[in-house]
Parts: sequence; C-alpha cells; structure tokens
Amino acid sequence: MSNRVALVTGGSRGLGAQIVRSLAQAGNDVALTYVKDAKAAAELVKEVESMGQKALALQADASDFARAKDIVSEVQEKLGGLHVLVCNAGFARIAPLWELSESDWDNVIDVCLKGTFNYIHAVAPAFIKQKEGKIVSIGSINGLRGRKGTASYNAAKAGLTGLVKAAAIEMGEYNINVNLVAPGFIETPSQKNTPDSVRELVLRECAIKRLGQPEDIAPVVSFLCSEDARHITGQVVVVDAGQYM
Repeated sequence: MSNRVALVTGGSRGLGAQIVRSLAQAGNDVALTYVKDAKAAAELVKEVESMGQKALALQADASDFARAKDIVSEVQEKLGGLHVLVCNAGFARIAPLWELSESDWDNVIDVCLKGTFNYIHAVAPAFIKQKEGKIVSIGSINGLRGRKGTASYNAAKAGLTGLVKAAAIEMGEYNINVNLVAPGFIETPSQKNTPDSVRELVLRECAIKRLGQPEDIAPVVSFLCSEDARHITGQVVVVDAGQYM
C-alpha cells in the first residue's frame, strides 16, 4: 500500500484515529477530517509523520456536501493524489424515537448517512478516472437490528448498507471496491459515560466475552483498503465478538 493516499473522515479520535494509525503503518499517507478537536488532530498528524508518512488534518463537518468536494481537492493537491476513502464520521442521539427532536433526527442522518454519500460523491470522479479506489464505510451492528433508544442511528447505519451495495455495483466496472465494516460495542472516548449495566449486557450478548477496542476494528478496515482485498466488494463485514448473530 506504499505511495498511496488515504482520507479518513472523523479521524482525530477514537476508532477514526486508530484507523488513521493502521493505514499509516501499512504505508499510506493519510489525511483526516475533524470537527472541533484541532489539538487531537494535530497530535495525530505528528504521530503519523513520525512513522515516515505524510499527514494532513482538515476541519470539516461530514454533512457539508460542498465542503466534501473541497476536502478531496485539497488532499489531492497537498498529498499528491487519493486512493482510499474511509467514511468514519458519525454520532448518536440516545432517546426513544417519540422523544427525538426533528433536528436530532436530521443531524444524525446528515452526518452518518448523508456524510458518507457526500464523500463517495466527491471522490468518485477521481477514482473512476484513475480506475482505482478503495472505499470503506463504518456502520454498526445496530444498523442490522433494532436497539432501544437509537432509532436515528439505527436508521442511518441501516441506510449505509444500501448505499454501499449500490455504490459497489455502480463503481465496480472502474475497479473500485466499496465495503462496509459493522462493529459491535467498541470502547472509545465517546463510550466513557456508558453505564456498567450496558457493558454487562454487551458481554452477555457476545460469544467471545470481551469488549471491543479500536485496535480490533482498524486492521479489518486497513485490509479492505489494501490490494489483498481486491476481490471483495459490496460486503458487510461484522466485527463484534459474536455480539450479533
């Protein structure tokens, strides 16, 4: 994967940051987007550069359609191309669906689902022209099942499955692979306030009795972004210790 350039949305913290590290370790130069945490993004850029790879951090909200195109153009200009896209940006609002505000619903759909569309749309012309590209979107097992309190998140992540499969069909003739990774529960900073009762429930659901870490997901994403995965497209790859079966 050397001499390749990857872009990771929502890449400054948690799972996104670990994906950035994994891609850099595999020999990619890596650009990442962040929304607010410029300090974490800058520190991660230095970490990637210490691995001998180029790195770039750019502020962007994944829901901004026009900004996605600007980000792609800037990555191409500053890093010399673009070959890999990982759509990781996302968040959830926790409430029964009848208590969700319209803005809460819209914000989750706009970032988790529309955000992936925005960046696939933005990279498509370059990937089609070069007849090469790897796209991975980060979904969730909660897009494959119902879960109390996360209706907007479940709907967005479920929508990613249809989007990824359609993109894989449409872009396959141009040698572009498009896949979805669906993690189970992952211990990230965003889960720091998760009650122990929820962690205990997750462990009861899991076939392998352990809670997932970002390090469990990132290598799978990195593999799907490599030429070793050239014959895999349109797939939902579940990585969850058997939490959803």
